[in-house]
Amino acid sequence: MRSKRTKQANGNGDFARNRVFEIAAEVFHRKGYDNTSMSEIANAAGLTKAGLYHHIDSKESLLCTVLDYGLDLTEFHVVKPLQEIADPLERLKTMIDLHMHLVLEERNLEVTGLLHECKTLSTADRARINRRKKEYVRMTTKLIADVTKKYDVKDVNPKLAAFALLGMLNWTYQWYKATGPIRCDEIVAGFQKIFLVGILGTALEERPEPSKAAAAR
Repeated sequence: MRSKRTKQANGNGDFARNRVFEIAAEVFHRKGYDNTSMSEIANAAGLTKAGLYHHIDSKESLLCTVLDYGLDLTEFHVVKPLQEIADPLERLKTMIDLHMHLVLEERNLEVTGLLHECKTLSTADRARINRRKKEYVRMTTKLIADVTKKYDVKDVNPKLAAFALLGMLNWTYQWYKATGPIRCDEIVAGFQKIFLVGILGTALEERPEPSKAAAAR
C-alpha cells in the first residue's frame, strides 16, 4: 500500500509557512485569484492580516510563492524518484503513477489548479515560473521519446504526446472525487494503459519486457 506523503519541514517554521501556501492555493482555486482578498486568506489560515504579512508581502508574491511551492513538490515527489529508474517504459509508467497521486491523493491544488494564473504575475516572475513548467514538459517529452525509441515507434511526436499526457493528468482534479466510485489507483492503471497503447499500439504487446526476455533465455 502506498504510504501517505508527508510535508517536508526543516524545523525553522517551513511547515507552518507551507500550510499557509496550501490554504492560499485552496482559496485562490475556489474563489479565483482576482476575487480573493488577503483578509480571506488570513481568515482561512487562522491568522490575522498582520500575521499573514509576516509570511508574505503581497497577494502577487503569495501567488508566485504558491506556484513555486507546487513546482517544488512536483520535482521532489515526481522528478527525483524517476532518476533511480533505468528502464524507459517503467520510468514513464512511474511518472504517470506519481503525478496522479500527487494531484489526486494529496489534493495538491497548488500543483494543477493554479498554473493558469501565471498571467497575473509580473513579467519576470511569469517568465521564471513558465521556465520551470517548460522544464517539466521537456522531461515528459524525453520520457516519451525514450519509450518510442525503445519500441522503434516513429510516427509519434513526443512533444505533442507530452502535452496530451499532461493535459489528461492535470485535468483529472476537475472531476475526481475522493469519495466517488473510482479510486486513484484505478485511474492510474487506466491512464497508463490508455496512453501507452495510444503511443505504442501493438508494439507494446509484440516486444517482451526485459524481465520476460531474460526469463526466456
